[in-house]
Amino acid sequence: MEKQILYVKNLNELLTLLKNNPGTQIIGGGTALEALPQKSVSTRTIPELCQVNRHERYIAVGPGATLSDILEIGENHLPQIITQAIKSISNPEIRNISTIGGNLCSQNHRSTLYAPLLALDARLEYKSFTETKSISIRAFDKIPKGFVLSNIKIPLQDSDLSIFRRIGPEHRLTQDSASYTFMASIEKNSLIGVEMAFAGPIEFRSNELENFLIGKRLPLNQKNIEEIQNIVSQEFQKAITDQMISNAVIEQFLNLSRYSFEQLT
Repeated sequence: MEKQILYVKNLNELLTLLKNNPGTQIIGGGTALEALPQKSVSTRTIPELCQVNRHERYIAVGPGATLSDILEIGENHLPQIITQAIKSISNPEIRNISTIGGNLCSQNHRSTLYAPLLALDARLEYKSFTETKSISIRAFDKIPKGFVLSNIKIPLQDSDLSIFRRIGPEHRLTQDSASYTFMASIEKNSLIGVEMAFAGPIEFRSNELENFLIGKRLPLNQKNIEEIQNIVSQEFQKAITDQMISNAVIEQFLNLSRYSFEQLT
């Protein structure tokens, strides 16, 4: 059977097409696909899903917006970790095609932008014919049936210390690929906020760890770091229980965690 790429002009047409054509897969730029699905529809032809709008406290990004579209806002108007994450993805030609929705909704693996969006507590908006829902990315699993992803709200939050790293092969996703984000806010030589996120074969962010760190006096010493690392390891082990995670990925995460806290000594 010949593969079909369908096109629509607006969100209502998209919802109607999906209702009348079960099994149709929404795609963005298609850069993460090894092969096109049998029947697909692209968000890139829907203007309302490709907009990038800056507000006072957040940026609203349509899922069809490309990574280059986001960068065009200007580095001074984006959280540092978002800029770093986007620039770590392949090359400008690929970023001109890849969409944030495609990066966010990649199947079976969390792609590069997931960890920084998780650390920033981005919110996802879904729309159906009759309803709009908004959830935290921390509650995201998959798009609910009858809905489409319509907006991603990225808080304009920067911290005193921001670290982003990718691990794994440079130009492709494997089970050893992941992204790591660390953000720390400091006031009067104390930590007043820490966000640590890791995403790839699994996703990780721990309320227990972050709450434990609030109020820690700076600079940290080696005893502090060892105590923190023990908790990091315990919380990460909980997250990867029954998951197929390589020892190399675990080791790299723990090394990145230690490196992050060593910047606070």
